[in-house]
Amino acid sequence: MNLVIIGGGEIGLQIATALHRTHGITVVDRDEERASSFEMLDVRFQRGNGADPDDLKEAGTDEADAFIACTANDDVNVLACLAAKGLGAKRALAFVSRQRYLDAFSHKGAMTRLGLAIDRVLWPQRTLADQIADIVRVPRALDSASFARGRIQMREYRLESGDPFLGETLADADVPASTLLVGSIRDDDFVVPSGATVLRPGDKVVFLGTHESIRAVERRFAPRKRRMRVTIIGGGNVGFMVAERLQDEHARVAIVEGDEARCAKLAQLLPNVLVLRGDGTDLELMEQERIDDSDVVVAVTNHDGKNLLASLLAKQLGVPKVITRVGRTRNRRLFERVGIDAPLTPRAAALQDVLNWLKLDRVDHLASIEDRAEVMEVVYPMEAQVGRVRDLGAPKDSLIGAILRKDKVLIPSGETTIQHGDHLYIVTTPDNVPAVEAWLDRHRRSGA
Repeated sequence: MNLVIIGGGEIGLQIATALHRTHGITVVDRDEERASSFEMLDVRFQRGNGADPDDLKEAGTDEADAFIACTANDDVNVLACLAAKGLGAKRALAFVSRQRYLDAFSHKGAMTRLGLAIDRVLWPQRTLADQIADIVRVPRALDSASFARGRIQMREYRLESGDPFLGETLADADVPASTLLVGSIRDDDFVVPSGATVLRPGDKVVFLGTHESIRAVERRFAPRKRRMRVTIIGGGNVGFMVAERLQDEHARVAIVEGDEARCAKLAQLLPNVLVLRGDGTDLELMEQERIDDSDVVVAVTNHDGKNLLASLLAKQLGVPKVITRVGRTRNRRLFERVGIDAPLTPRAAALQDVLNWLKLDRVDHLASIEDRAEVMEVVYPMEAQVGRVRDLGAPKDSLIGAILRKDKVLIPSGETTIQHGDHLYIVTTPDNVPAVEAWLDRHRRSGA
């Protein structure tokens, strides 16, 4: 595949890093100094303006199988994609940071009605806000996701002294029916567990199960006792969207924002949310407003340093769960090491969206687990031989965590039979996609 990327910032670098070994990539950016970031990759870097048709022609946009505009400027991204489509690029994707562009290029949007089309408009901040709201809703959970229209659920917890499943093998553990413990993280290592795995305090564990069975897991870790209190540091787009999603769910939500005009707008748009003008890194303010009574603090300003300081203050005050926006992906591990419960970056979800949109493999990348593992969805081939899980095995270093058969969800055991057309939800590491595809090919050939 020939791919043209407009924007050599962190998102462009992530996409190029993921794809440069097997695809032809040209990166266009106005800043010549960014070329050094791509020196170790097999890509062509071109200094130029992504909105200039001549620069786009020089980058080979007319022969591009896919075109991605991911600069920090929405207008440039949109204009570049429209120009690319006009020049002959087969598909175009624009990164944006405002709702109005999503609306304009929707099925019946203003731009679409004028005949101006972009194949995909992606707003990573909205995906991040949805992810944060999902995690906030589940007490103690470090991550939360749903698949198959909510019928399959994922939860991640950090084990503490007194928690269930500690000190015994998984074979002997009383895991709720229709639930699988599909992964554990100890230090920096993600492990696909076996029946002999013994869990320890500090381990982070990932469960996959049906909607009903995951509720049983939630009750084991944190039975609900009262109305949840949530404090959001930062009233920008992400903070607003998180509050909007939570304000009608019987949670007491407060936003701390420093800009007076923004506070007035938030108060108008969010009538059920308490808006406080101030600095989320001001300890005196935090103590005065009794932030320590919060069940969750969410730090989502546009500045990593401010988010980190606000999060550390919240942890020092004894807040049980702190969720923190991390702008730079390389800072994520640092946030983890200093005790932040759930450091999240919009770029991780964005990369998964891009890979799925490009359709470079036969795998749908559904969710990342702390950048160490992911949940993938594959369809078991019609040509393959059917059989039990224990006989067919699983892809290397992977676990089949759930099966969707038509409208029925199965949480498999070794005796479960895999049938043609089953949607398999596989937990594995990001670099293991070739092994998953090889496993599918092997069974496809065996049944041919």
